[in-house]
Amino acid sequence: MKIRVILLSCIIALITWNQCLAADRALVSVIYSSDIEPYQQAWYGFKAYFDGKKTALWSTKYVLKEQTPEIIVAKIKAEKPDLIYALGTRAANLAQESLRNFPVVYALVLNPEKMEGDNITGVLLDIPAMTELESIQRIFPEIRKIGAIYSPESTVRVEEISQACKELGLQLIKKKIDDERQLTAALSDLTWQINCLLMIPDTKIYFPQTVKYLLLESLRQKFPVIGLSKLHTKAGALLSIDCDYNDLGRQAGELAVRIINGEKPSSLTPLHPRKINYSLNLNTASRLGINFSPQVIKGTEEIFGETEK
Repeated sequence: MKIRVILLSCIIALITWNQCLAADRALVSVIYSSDIEPYQQAWYGFKAYFDGKKTALWSTKYVLKEQTPEIIVAKIKAEKPDLIYALGTRAANLAQESLRNFPVVYALVLNPEKMEGDNITGVLLDIPAMTELESIQRIFPEIRKIGAIYSPESTVRVEEISQACKELGLQLIKKKIDDERQLTAALSDLTWQINCLLMIPDTKIYFPQTVKYLLLESLRQKFPVIGLSKLHTKAGALLSIDCDYNDLGRQAGELAVRIINGEKPSSLTPLHPRKINYSLNLNTASRLGINFSPQVIKGTEEIFGETEK
């Protein structure tokens, strides 16, 4: 009789322990659009947010460059995660279209207005236009006329920038094109009218080859370019306003924990990045005859050029 009681007690304890373990851990399937550094930083921030939390993070990783979408979807459906963390537009689109039965948190997504559904929320890649322009004014107070080249893909963003320019007393001189083939002509129309050219997140126009052309032309024709990331600054842009990708990942982690604890993704409004950085290229500044104040240089997240740190 005593043996039966002991065995029954052990079984009950084991069941209870397994239930507690299941409640205190979350399986997250992570889908990367590619393995570039910003996605890695957003993953490190996401993981860091779970440190010290009651819910332990278990994860599996999938990279769209390494496996086909069909294989990734099949594996995720088989493992039945508590949540999907999608890094980049391609990953978010895949989760939205093929994994609707699972809650999804996205990060580093362009055109987030397309990310709709009861099961999805996330952190927007776009820095609010007013925040971006105020930062540019503080760093580069001489500017008055800002140029922008964009396609129909980025019309909404350009409208936001245009409104912010009006409120700040700046003039936006914009040129709409269909794709990268019209970039050369658009640039020729703009360069004599502007103090700088602001790159817009737009995959129809800006990719490695066109960015390289733009930066070479900026030095040749003596107009500064404001880039989208420190990679552009390193390549020759005068400065870039950039998200803090690690902190952006922490924001995604905050949303994930709330969903895992029972809140619905549809009840959580997508977040804007709360922390931004800027980088400077002093070699480019020298070639363009631009001087930055010591205060601006001191506050820079990364400097390229004569005094790289």
